[in-house]
Amino acid sequence: MPIRLNFFLFQTAVFFLLPALLIAQNESNPRNESRILDDDIRAAQLYLQGAPLTQPIVELKAGGGSLILEFDHLGDELKDYIYTIVHCNSDWQPSDLSDNEYIDGFTEDRITNIESSFNTLLQYTHYALALPNRNMRWTKSGNYILKVFDNDDDRRLVLVRRFCVVEPLWRVEADFVNPASVSKLKTHHEIDFTVTPRGTRVPNPQNDIKVFLLQNGRWDNALGPIKPYITRLDQLVFDYQDKIVFPAGKEWRFFDIRTFEYRGERVRMIDEGDDFYEVTLDTDQDRSGSTLRYRGDLNGRFSIENTNYNQTRLQCDYAKVLFSISQNLPKYNADVYVFGELTDWQLKPEYKMEFSAEAKAYYCESPLLKQGYYNYEYVIVDRDTGQIDEDGFEGNWYETSNLYTILVYFKTFGDRYDRLMAAVSLDSRDRQ
Repeated sequence: MPIRLNFFLFQTAVFFLLPALLIAQNESNPRNESRILDDDIRAAQLYLQGAPLTQPIVELKAGGGSLILEFDHLGDELKDYIYTIVHCNSDWQPSDLSDNEYIDGFTEDRITNIESSFNTLLQYTHYALALPNRNMRWTKSGNYILKVFDNDDDRRLVLVRRFCVVEPLWRVEADFVNPASVSKLKTHHEIDFTVTPRGTRVPNPQNDIKVFLLQNGRWDNALGPIKPYITRLDQLVFDYQDKIVFPAGKEWRFFDIRTFEYRGERVRMIDEGDDFYEVTLDTDQDRSGSTLRYRGDLNGRFSIENTNYNQTRLQCDYAKVLFSISQNLPKYNADVYVFGELTDWQLKPEYKMEFSAEAKAYYCESPLLKQGYYNYEYVIVDRDTGQIDEDGFEGNWYETSNLYTILVYFKTFGDRYDRLMAAVSLDSRDRQ
């Protein structure tokens, strides 16, 4: 790190889980958020088959292999990974259903799709899992968590991923409207929508219906639970004033490391080490006060790709990436983090930035990142309150393209779990 920092300064100047184990794991992750709990696991993604940038929302009667989990374990050790799925209510807490009420087949199984990397500086093993499969499939709609355990290490929980199973029975019609608050006209997105519960009797909509809205598939800033504002004929109307509103943000920052043979966009320098590459990005600038032209992005996600001729994804290498953003003085009583799907939408200590008075910039060297195309942003965190300020270095602009997802849950008297009756997405670029 000192050599790279000097350069930077120069350039800028089939098993059963034990109850006690489950309790301990739940205490460490009480909201059952998507987590990587092993430092040697990288590039974990859960998506719809054939579309790595999609959200993990799958239909109840989806065909085999509709949902794909992929991840790497660094090193040449072959691991024995076991997985299971857990049904949750809309708040991501386990439902009252027993596992044999929502799983058809085994309640646990091994990951058997295993491949080793080749012709890479850093050796790793790639694991893949397709769901549903002949050994395990879901039978109920709702929220699920996919858990992966290391059977070689006392069945230690190493990976958690959220996904949703929907019964696409209800109709949702949504529109973007001008924010009710005049101060948010140029900076926020507001959504009104109606839900038509086709073929279902809803005795008490205020108690039976819960809606959550996601921006770019993120649960860390989701809105909900939201109840219907009014009922009109056979429709549930969600026409609130200044409630279903998101800061628009800006198009995400990006960098391209799909090849290490030459510098991709936003890449200043590439060094080849013994075990991995070292990449230095161009120094970023504060853009909170600027209005930017639209440029298509990945909505904060990343895509594992290799553009080298005649190479596969098993030949993708890893790199440590040096981020930097100009700043004359350090932020008062605040910390700065690199943020996005590459950090699992978390404030990770390894992505916390340091301030250099000499360089007049914040900088951070990332953990190992797999070859691909990445989105990211910088967030400011108040040290006293822990409040996250995504506006600080980025700003908000109403022309930003964001993907919004509306999830409609239903649970009436006597039901034992929240059914997911609709899941629809709309892009703010398509608004009138």
